[in-house]
Amino acid sequence: MLRKVVTLLSAVLMVIGGLYVSNALEFLGIHITIVPYCALILMLVLVLVFLIFPAKGGPGKEKLPWYDIALITMSVCGSGYITFFPGRWEPLLVRGTTTLFEVILCLMLVIAILEATRRTVNLSMALIASFFLIHLVFGSHFPGIFLTFDFTLERIAGIFYLRAEGIFGTPVEIACTIVLAFMLFSAILQNSEAGRSILDGAFALTGRWKGGPAKAAILGSAALGTMVGATAANIATTGSITIPLMKKTGYSPVFAGGVEAVASNGGQIMPPVMGAVAFLIAELLSMPYWSVCVAAFLPAALYFLAIFVQVHFEAVRLGLRGLPPEELPSFGKVFKEGWYYLIPVLLLVYLLAKLHLPVQHCGFYASMAAMLIVIINWQRKKETRKGVKGLVVWFIACLETAARALLVPAVACASAGIIIGSLDSSGLGFRLSSILVDASGGSLFLLLVLTAIASFILGMGMTSIPCYLVLVILVAPALVHLGVVPIAAHLFVFYWGLISFLTPPVAVAAYVACGISGGHPMRTGFIAMRLGVVKYIVPFLFVYSPSLLLMGPIGKITIALITGIIGVTILSIGLEGFLLKPITVLERLLFIVGGSLALIPADKSWEIMAAGITLSIMSWEIMAAGIILSTLAVYLHVKSARGAALQV
Repeated sequence: MLRKVVTLLSAVLMVIGGLYVSNALEFLGIHITIVPYCALILMLVLVLVFLIFPAKGGPGKEKLPWYDIALITMSVCGSGYITFFPGRWEPLLVRGTTTLFEVILCLMLVIAILEATRRTVNLSMALIASFFLIHLVFGSHFPGIFLTFDFTLERIAGIFYLRAEGIFGTPVEIACTIVLAFMLFSAILQNSEAGRSILDGAFALTGRWKGGPAKAAILGSAALGTMVGATAANIATTGSITIPLMKKTGYSPVFAGGVEAVASNGGQIMPPVMGAVAFLIAELLSMPYWSVCVAAFLPAALYFLAIFVQVHFEAVRLGLRGLPPEELPSFGKVFKEGWYYLIPVLLLVYLLAKLHLPVQHCGFYASMAAMLIVIINWQRKKETRKGVKGLVVWFIACLETAARALLVPAVACASAGIIIGSLDSSGLGFRLSSILVDASGGSLFLLLVLTAIASFILGMGMTSIPCYLVLVILVAPALVHLGVVPIAAHLFVFYWGLISFLTPPVAVAAYVACGISGGHPMRTGFIAMRLGVVKYIVPFLFVYSPSLLLMGPIGKITIALITGIIGVTILSIGLEGFLLKPITVLERLLFIVGGSLALIPADKSWEIMAAGITLSIMSWEIMAAGIILSTLAVYLHVKSARGAALQV
């Protein structure tokens, strides 16, 4: 019974969201403003959270305990008031006052949001939001720390419950429109053969190469991960196929797990979707979405280049071969059978880049195109043809998948609304930025280090959207305050917030990958750190040199592109410890230094030093290899001559 209720509410949530996002409600003569709509979606989200997620984790529920019934009631009352009674609260908003009734409803909704955050995101974000709620009440007693004024409960309720910078502010609006549309888009592709087609295409392209399955994992995870938006989910989707094949080819379990972990984590920084974070960045910075994609492309490409180079030389070092041709799909066949899955993606890009339609409309139209293409593809083949009932069941499954995927970002955005409302009202946001700037002594590099540490800690265990929202609210303003380009600041904290997935002892991605590979989690995590080294370094570089974000004069962008590719390649060779043959510790160190120097922006002397170091080492390696080959050739020639003489 509970399962059917979840399915029904999920379908209702996504249908209402689709009707609103597509403007179909306006066409039907139903006018609803954004705040009541967001309150309705948030109400359904919270109800689903308490129906699906148990209080203490573990498997799903079979019946509702009393406290979940109470939380559902609080969610419905708190959000339902905003949805169904705008005529009562809108005059209060104009007057800037609230009554005890609104205070109680606000408290009920806040409690429900905090508990939902604990269950869906993690305890740390719930505690952060709780802190910013409590500090409004008690902050006036500590003016030297919090810089707050006296806040009555009525004023606090007005801030969180009615005002635009509170719970129903920009983050929740984005979740209920843009994120909702793209969760539907992703769900339709996940519930079709699109994911398998992408993986087959990756294997067809790279499977024959040395270490082919690992390279296919990189391509497939990058393509799927940008839409999935969750590292663990991406590992479970692609890793169940790629990790066993990597092990079969000859990679160790820990290396196979590390490759999948780092590739899946990289999907969240790869345009065009970036796990829906690209749309959040565009909205919060009020810049074109396409500009965000352009800025994020080169750092993401360098990240995957580093993984690719290390995977290749690991395969060469181990003497691995690709998969036999008979075990690989034909790229021509894969493309012929799955090319139409590219149509929704190309349509999305066209609508965003060329027509400049609102992002939520683009996501919805792409979703409808994907659904239509999937249905046509099924119906044109006798063996896959579905009846009306089968199509309805599939469509409902897509709606439920999308609704479940929406729960975490929507709840996280509601918690972010609490944090934003508190920071804006109390002045603590400015104070936090001042504290970080003062602690750095005005040094940008030291501020970046402090920000990176804070982002790493605050981002532990969070998926992309909650991670980005928390960090961009709390720590990114300090970077902007010191003169960092806003998009560079946003990408910096986002990159460092995701690093905890790869870095022991947290290394969530490594633990998930080891569940498939059977390798040791900590060793897998350290390998993932090495493979994903660019994510640790490049954020510092594009802060100092926005040309890495493809911003600025074309000459500087070209230089940044060339030195970035060369530097990452050299650095990766040093980390892997293999070129034409295994290289010594000293040579590895020199490669690492040379690659790092090549990456340092805006200083030709560093680049000259890097070129000198790396060319010297590579020349020595080539000469050494030539000597070895010459000696071997002489040996074989002498041996054959002796054999010929003996025969005579």
